[in-house]
Amino acid sequence: MRILVNMPSQFGGRPSGVARVTFCLLEQLLEQTSHDYVLRSPWTREQLPAALRNSRLALEVTPRPGFIIFDVFRQALTMPRLCRRLGIDAILNADPFGTPTGSKRRVTIVHDLYFKTIPEQIGRRAVFTINVIFQMVLSGSHHVVSVSEATQRDLAKWYPSTAGKATTIHSASTLDVTPSEETGQPPVDGHYLLAVGNATWNKNFAVLADAFAKLSKRHPDLCLVHVGKDDDEEIRTAIQDPTVKERVIRLQGIDDVQLGALYRHARALVIPSLYEGFCLPVLEAQERDCPVVCSNLSATPEIAGKGAITFDPRNADDAARAIEAILTDETAAARLRALGKVNAAQFSWKTAAKAYSALFA
Repeated sequence: MRILVNMPSQFGGRPSGVARVTFCLLEQLLEQTSHDYVLRSPWTREQLPAALRNSRLALEVTPRPGFIIFDVFRQALTMPRLCRRLGIDAILNADPFGTPTGSKRRVTIVHDLYFKTIPEQIGRRAVFTINVIFQMVLSGSHHVVSVSEATQRDLAKWYPSTAGKATTIHSASTLDVTPSEETGQPPVDGHYLLAVGNATWNKNFAVLADAFAKLSKRHPDLCLVHVGKDDDEEIRTAIQDPTVKERVIRLQGIDDVQLGALYRHARALVIPSLYEGFCLPVLEAQERDCPVVCSNLSATPEIAGKGAITFDPRNADDAARAIEAILTDETAAARLRALGKVNAAQFSWKTAAKAYSALFA
C-alpha cells in the first residue's frame, strides 16, 4: 500500500506542533509497517529530522500556499491526478487544511477547534474561512481522527455529520531528547515555575501571572519562566509590582535539550489554558518528573490523568492554591511526579501508529 501524508499548510523547516506530531507518527509508521509513504509538504529532505531524512520516506515537496482556502479548492481539483501519478492508495491529511478528494481512502486529523471555541481571538472572516475548509475536508474524509476525547466532543457539537466516522487516537510526546542529554543545568538558575507556549488568548497567561504575584509574597525566591512568545507582554502587564515583574523570565528559540532540562528542574509546569486540543507539554513534563498543575477545562485533565493537580483557570486564587500545594508539600510533589510518570507512559506513538494504520485499509 502507498500512503500520501498530506501536510501542505506548514512552513518548511519550522517544527510546529502539527509538524512534530506528523513526524513522530511517520517514524513509527515506517518502522511498524511495510507500506510506502510519501510526504507532501514544504519540507525538504535536508530539513527533516534525522530519523526521517535517512529513511525510505519519499517526498513530494510543494510550496506553502499564500491563501489556504484557495489551495484546498486547488487540491480538490488536482489531487486525484496526483494520486494516480504516484500510485496512492490512501491519504492522511495531517490537519484539515488538506484535500477532500483523491485516492480510495482519506483520513483527516483534527488537532483542535480553536476557531469555534475561541472565535474572538481568530476574527470573523478567518472563522468563516476556516469553517468552510473544515466542512469541505471533513465531509470528504472516510475517517476523522481527533487527538483527544475533548476534541471529539467538540467535533460532535460543531460537525455532527462526523459522528459516524470520528475516532480518537491520542498523540504522545514529541520532545526529541534522551535522558542522558538532559543531565546539564537548565538555562536559568534557582526555583521557578514553568509555562510553555505562545501567549495566545486560550493560554490564559494573565491568570497565571496573577496567581504568581499572589504566591511571590510567600515565596520571594520563586521565578516564573515562560518559554514562548508574548508580543503583547500579557504576563508582565498583568503583574503590578515591579519587583515581581523582574522575576518573569522569557525564553525563545531554545532547543529540545534545553526544554527537557527546564522541565526536569522546574518546581511545576503550570497550564492555565481555557482551551486545548491535546496539550503536549503535559506529557513532556510528566516524562521528566516535573509536577503538573493544570486547568480543569477542555483536554488538559484528560491528558494529565491522575498525574496533575487541577484548578479553575478563571480563578487566580484557585490557581495559586493548586500551585502552593506543590511548593509547600514535597510528599505531594513526589507523589504527583510518580503518578505523572505512570500517566505519560500510557501515551505511545507505537500504539498510535497501529491505530492509524488500521484506518488505511
